[in-house]
Order: sequence, then C-alpha cells, then structure tokens
Amino acid sequence: MQAPPTPSPQTQLAPDGATARRIVALLRALFARIPRSVIVSALAYVPIAIASHFRSTSYNNYARLADAILHGHLWINWPGRIIDAAQFHGRHYSVDAPFPVLFVLPLALFYGEAANQTLPAMLLGAIDVGLGWILLERLRVARGPRIWLTLFLFAGTDLWWCAMLGDVWFFAHVCAVGATLLVLIELAGKRRGWLVALLAVCAFESRFTLALAVPVYAYLLASGDLARASTPNPAAVARGPALRSFAIVLACGALFWVGYNEALWGRPTDIGHTLYYHQDSWGHATGSPFSIAYLPYQLYSFFFQSVDIYEWLQVVQWPFFKVDPHGVALTFTSPALVLAFLAKGRRRLIAALWVAIALVAGPNFLYYLNGWYQFGMRHALDFEPFLLVLMGLGVRTHMPRWGAILCAWSALMGTWGVWYWDAFFRTGD
Repeated sequence: MQAPPTPSPQTQLAPDGATARRIVALLRALFARIPRSVIVSALAYVPIAIASHFRSTSYNNYARLADAILHGHLWINWPGRIIDAAQFHGRHYSVDAPFPVLFVLPLALFYGEAANQTLPAMLLGAIDVGLGWILLERLRVARGPRIWLTLFLFAGTDLWWCAMLGDVWFFAHVCAVGATLLVLIELAGKRRGWLVALLAVCAFESRFTLALAVPVYAYLLASGDLARASTPNPAAVARGPALRSFAIVLACGALFWVGYNEALWGRPTDIGHTLYYHQDSWGHATGSPFSIAYLPYQLYSFFFQSVDIYEWLQVVQWPFFKVDPHGVALTFTSPALVLAFLAKGRRRLIAALWVAIALVAGPNFLYYLNGWYQFGMRHALDFEPFLLVLMGLGVRTHMPRWGAILCAWSALMGTWGVWYWDAFFRTGD
C-alpha cells in the first residue's frame, strides 16, 4: 500500500477556507475597535502630508518664540521683513497669539529656532478633521451627511491649505479650529464648565477674535441647548451646571494674559497688533487697525473676489485660472456654507450660534487686512466651526442633492487651491 503524498511547502502554508475566514473576522474585529474619528484623521493626514512636502516654513514665528522662551526671554531673533514682528524698545516681538507655541516647544528643545513648526500643524490639522466628525456624530447627523460635511470641513474650507503650509498665521488657525471644535463637543456632551473655559482660552489664545464667543459659551453651558440637540432625550439635560468653574478658569486665563502682556510690553493690555499696524507699510502711523472704513474692502473680499483668467496677449494659458494672493471669496471656494441656513431645532440655539458667528466675524470685517497671503478667506476659519454645527442641524437626516453638489464643489476648489499653491507659490519648499 502506497503512503499518501506529502503536501508541498506551499500547500502546508496556504490557509484553508476556515482559517482565512478567521483571519478576516479578526481583522474586522480589530478595525471595529478603532474609533471612526481616528480613521478619519488618519485619512486626512495622508493628503496633508503629501501636499506639505514636509516643508520647514520660513514664516516660523512660533519656532523662534519657542527658542526664545527656552532661552529665558520673549523677544525673537528677527530675520527681517519676512517675519511679522513689532519692534519695541530695540527688540522684535511676535504679535500673534501664543498658544500654538506649546506644540513647537518640544521640537525647539532639540532644534532651536530651526524647529519645523509645519510638522505639528500637519498633525493638528488632521486631528481637527476627526474632531469635526466627532462633533457631527454627537449631533446625531446621519452617516451620509456626516461624510459630506467632514469632507467640506477638510477640503472645502482653508483648513487643509493652512495645515499643509504651517506658516505662523495658518498654524494659529489650525489650533483655533481644533480648540473651538472641542468646546462645541463638550457643550454638546458633559458640559464641564472648567473644561469649556480652558478650551475657550486655548482657542482665543490662538486667534484673539474667538474671545468674543465666550458669552455664547456661557449661555450654552447654562441653557444646555446644544446638549439637548445632541440627545434623543432632551428632558434629561439639566440647566445651569458648572458656571462657577467656568468663571474661575476664565479668570485664570485672563490673569495669564495680563501677565504675558506685562512680560511682553510692560503693560497689562496687548498692544502688539496696533504697534505692528503703525510699523506696517500697509498700515498707518497712527490710529487703530480696526475701522469701519475697511468694511467695504472686507465685504468684497469675503463675498465677491474671484479667481482671474491666466492669459498672455489675450490668449488663455495653463492653468487657465490664477489666484490673487489676496484670496478668493467664500462665494466661490465654500458655497456649501449656505447649508447653515437650513438649520432646524430650538430657535434659541440657532440664534445663539448665529450670534457667535457675528461676534467672532465682526473684527475680521473691520480689520485693515483680509488675511492676504491665502487661497480662500482664511479668517473665516474663526467662525466656520459654528457654521458647521448649523450645517449639521440643517441636514441631520438627509443631505439634499444640491447640498452634496455644493460640498463636492467646495472640496474640489480646496483641492485645486492646495495644488495651485504648491505649483505656483511655494515651489521652493
């Protein structure tokens, strides 16, 4: 009787059908344990990293400030006009809000002012997209609309563009968006007053305009309106918890800000932007950088400024359209924002969110510059997290076809803007 044939090594290694199914089931189980927001952030990080070229930006105020702090002072090593810094008593000081420097300090420990501040900007930009997913999920937005709105947040605003560049102003936007999204997530959830206040401080110490949203946070904390919109049982949401801890942490944040200004300018109030306005060639030697006289310019910038035809001797050239460095209006880059007008729910909540938008947007519409070096209108990132909530409340169960088209248009415009900037503006890094 012949012995059965010995299986080949390939046959021994090949799993049978049952083993393959077990491996697939195991992978599915592991995948199911990963929060969807983490997956969303990971997916967002890939295009941010590709577009960034891992550049080390020359507009590295935060790297210079981090190095200065590690050396025991707040004046920075000024390389010239490439850096926005105000001259004060013979030294130069960065006028931008200081919170983002915390993310650069670990790198500055090893690399000094040569630390690559684009690296944390890229990571935080991807995290912001995941936070947007969490916020929409908490608002009980259905998966389809949630995907569209998360795509809009990533590519339909200037978030991707800011994160892949990492310049001082753009890094500040990325930090402010993340902190504001965290505030809204907390207000839609446990409503811990101390945490809302701490995150609010982080937001307005990234972008000063967000300090004006604090009264709305207090209202939402006390009323619970956003939390009620996020639960199937609104009656279970209590009113008015944690306002005391909210006020205490805000007071601590105010004390920190006074101390920082005393160390920086020798006085309790911030004079940085006014001082820089007096020294900037686009400013004036006297007066304030905020004026009603700048409103027509800002209205044109936010709503009417378009791309230009790329031509030579009346013949259209590749890439057919070009972007003025002063930016492109939201009307053309982010038309999906109109979904915010569909918001449904408690009138007080919708009114409060619009008040927050108006308060935060107000200074931007009165400022002497519209953001300048930009693709879209990057200053809109200050109030777009509040618009995202309204958009979620408007399409919570169903995204209309025209809304999906506008989200897709916005995302394609944002993608084109990232490509255009890499191809024509930042070709050297």
